Amino acid sequence: MISVVLVASEDLASLAAQMAMLVPAAVDGLVKEVVLVSDGHPGVEALAEDSGARLVTVPGDFAAQLAAGVAVARGDWILTLRPEPVLREGWREPIEKHLAGGAGAPALLTAPGPFFDKLFPLRHGVLVRRLDWPAASGDEKAIARALRAKRLRY
Repeated sequence: MISVVLVASEDLASLAAQMAMLVPAAVDGLVKEVVLVSDGHPGVEALAEDSGARLVTVPGDFAAQLAAGVAVARGDWILTLRPEPVLREGWREPIEKHLAGGAGAPALLTAPGPFFDKLFPLRHGVLVRRLDWPAASGDEKAIARALRAKRLRY
């Protein structure tokens, strides 16, 4: 159902924690695949192999890496993530509700931040139908703004 496109960084501990939060959703069938995109950071290949994620190695900026991951994703929906901030418990509920009743609308997944929760929530990524993914993307904030994504808080 969902392809998670996770753009890696040098922070392998956060990357592993992010992937661990996806495991129950993969077991239950919500997450169809995880596409791990890296520019060749050491250790990412081993993490992808150990977790069963598809690895895409692409040099370049975040937008280029995100586009490469989306290009190989096979799910009906794409959820973009970075290693940080790590998803928290409860992230699945708003996504499942949105998929059941959101009529295909794009969404921005957010969680309360440590300070100024309402003004500066933690942005995890965007949830967009694969067929609606914009040709000229960018980062999650630009994509969410361009698609007028609904905010999903948890």
